[in-house]
Amino acid sequence: MNEHRFFPRFTSGIAPSPQVASSILISEREDLETAGIIQSRLFPSRLPQLAGLDYYGECRPAGRLGGDFFDFVLLPENILAVSIGDVSGHGISAAIMMSGMQAFLRGLTAHRGGPVTGVVEELNRAVCQTSPDNFYATLLYAHVDPVRRQMHYVSAGHEPALLVRSRTGEIQRLDSTGTVLGLTARTTFEQRVLSFEPDDVFVAFTDGVTEAADSEGRELGQKGVIRILEDCARARASDLVCRIVEEVDRFTTYAAPLDDRTAVAIRFTGRASQATFVEDTVELAFAAA
Repeated sequence: MNEHRFFPRFTSGIAPSPQVASSILISEREDLETAGIIQSRLFPSRLPQLAGLDYYGECRPAGRLGGDFFDFVLLPENILAVSIGDVSGHGISAAIMMSGMQAFLRGLTAHRGGPVTGVVEELNRAVCQTSPDNFYATLLYAHVDPVRRQMHYVSAGHEPALLVRSRTGEIQRLDSTGTVLGLTARTTFEQRVLSFEPDDVFVAFTDGVTEAADSEGRELGQKGVIRILEDCARARASDLVCRIVEEVDRFTTYAAPLDDRTAVAIRFTGRASQATFVEDTVELAFAAA
């Protein structure tokens, strides 16, 4: 973002003095830094423990503020709600829309109940009512049941997720089940159901991962992510996400990212039961990821 855009418009037409201009820039930078800290605290840093699942997420914004998000919310009956999204645009406007959409989705998740399609369709209606005409967002939203070893999910135009089958080594691509959010309030979405075996791994990410480019302009792509999964598919969820982020950094020779990079991973560690379910403290602490 160009620094001159931070200057307010003066009705007199007189430009501010260098001292005033410097003060304005310093104040705006401090505001952005504070906003970045606040936004980072929207991400879960303390995850509820859930027998049968090992899961983790990480977001690396391209600047002080980002338009990507992820979330984990523990629901009744030992269900884990998982979301990962990417709003259009960059900078302050994208960050504001991201924060509002994530907060509304968290509220829907905690209080609405029902199938994942209903949650996503209600979120889409809210996005259409509150966002500008040129705004859209992608979202993958899922309810994960470690007892039944199932995932019910909707992918609203989101980057295809990947599922690694531990028994065969096969890597499945999970394509979208509907269009992006924000186009029309009448949009409907299809729900799909996946069943899992122990040590199967589900990985989702935003296009900042796959579209990361090297010095010659070649993108990492889904093939690059698949290579990472083939090398470390049996790693812990946190190690796997960190490995994806590190490999993207290496691929781009540590150049400043042009887009936010976010990834989540879920490993199904075995058959859980109501008796083995372990819930962390009721209060979830949201701090910087």
